[in-house]
Amino acid sequence: MTEQSATSNEINLGNNAGSVFVPPKPDNAGRPNLPMFIDPLADLKPQEGVMGDSWFLGCNLDADDREFGLQIHYVKKPIGPGMTTVALSDMATSRYLLDDGKDGNLTAAGDGFTVSSEDLTWSAEPGGMRVTGQIGSGEASFDLTIRRKGSVLLPYSGTGLFPLLDNELATYQFAFPLMDTVGTVTVDGQSYPVTGNSWFDRQWFKIAKAETLASGDTRWSWLSIQLSDDTIVAVWNATGKRERTWANILHPDGTLTVADVEQFSENLTGTWLSAESGVVWPSGWNVVIPGLNAKLTATYTFEGQETFANFHRLEGVIHVQGTFAGQDVTGRGYGELVGDPQIKTHK
Repeated sequence: MTEQSATSNEINLGNNAGSVFVPPKPDNAGRPNLPMFIDPLADLKPQEGVMGDSWFLGCNLDADDREFGLQIHYVKKPIGPGMTTVALSDMATSRYLLDDGKDGNLTAAGDGFTVSSEDLTWSAEPGGMRVTGQIGSGEASFDLTIRRKGSVLLPYSGTGLFPLLDNELATYQFAFPLMDTVGTVTVDGQSYPVTGNSWFDRQWFKIAKAETLASGDTRWSWLSIQLSDDTIVAVWNATGKRERTWANILHPDGTLTVADVEQFSENLTGTWLSAESGVVWPSGWNVVIPGLNAKLTATYTFEGQETFANFHRLEGVIHVQGTFAGQDVTGRGYGELVGDPQIKTHK
């Protein structure tokens, strides 16, 4: 992806960059002055001795009056090759193009990493990323250059370490939620120049009890939202023996807020029945944050943004509208739902 000289900080991010990218001068955007259990720059690389090791990228992209979403996910397995998921959402046609469960490998490269599979190359370093690849037998392809801006987000306790699923899953996580993105998306032979924002999320964990993730009661929803005023809202809804819902809010001035959110189970906006999996999925939620005078309706852009490798899950583009701090806002991002939500009736 990159070439860096010994005498220059300039990084060549490829043809889409238009020119070389000079990383910002050192500041605390990548390593804020907060006590934390992770290093957001050094920990781009794989972790040792963990059960789950995950790299996620969600891109919200615009091409004139057309909108795309590109989601790339790599999960490193304890043994053997890892698994890649690549999915393209085309809002104009409500079409979801998916390559799920492909073998892939991740290698550390300098301060970053490179994921490579049959149809994907994803190279990253602290200042930026480059992703190229295709889906299916040429149904779609992409070539994107991504440049980090703004502060790191330290979910979901402000330290990069939090307890998930009945306090049995110590989870490390951080994100770069604001990343300028340019490039091309090609669908059915038609190329579209695109611009937009990407959200990079990094997560790893050790399982305290092997049955924690195997339980039929275990599931979670996760939302990554960029509001129209550049406020970042990241929401977890995790259900084990009880349901817990909370959010991290990264304000434009860099202030971080951790807040209670009303339970998702009480705030469904609708459902849809999957003909593929037979699961009744939510079509969206009202995200109510009482302490911040916020009510955001997050809705999947269309039904069918579903993946199947290893377990059923939703990985799709969401649109958001509502109020935040009493002011009207819009937004968009990605919504992930892992595990059968066990909704008994379809509305």
